[in-house]
Amino acid sequence: MSKGSKKVFVESSMFIAFIDRAHDKHETTVAFFRYFAQEQYLLFTDINSIIKTYEYIYAKISPSLAKDFLRTIFLSNINILYPDESDSKAALKALVNYQSTELSYDKALVAVLAFRRGIPQICTLEYLHTLFGLTLFYIPM
Repeated sequence: MSKGSKKVFVESSMFIAFIDRAHDKHETTVAFFRYFAQEQYLLFTDINSIIKTYEYIYAKISPSLAKDFLRTIFLSNINILYPDESDSKAALKALVNYQSTELSYDKALVAVLAFRRGIPQICTLEYLHTLFGLTLFYIPM
């Protein structure tokens, strides 16, 4: 897929920093989401990222805010990807064959979901493992 693609996969670290105003990357994520809206990007996430974000908000901030997060996600234009059996098996295969022990199953699953749906970039605040030629999303300067 070309570098000019308007598809981006958003991971839970971005949602958490966006919602948690005390997070040190809050202002950065605000800029990212503003850019996505202005440039009309197609945003994708997976159900595991939503669950991780919900659990973080519920435990660290507020149960009612966590519920509002879920309501907002399901009313938004963010496309939620649900892994099927072949996605799970492909993620497991990628995890087993990856040379570093730092790759987690969740990260491998994100890479498989993005690759199989033609999403070339992942927006995250965490380290991105180089799987399937996926790249980290940067705001163009």
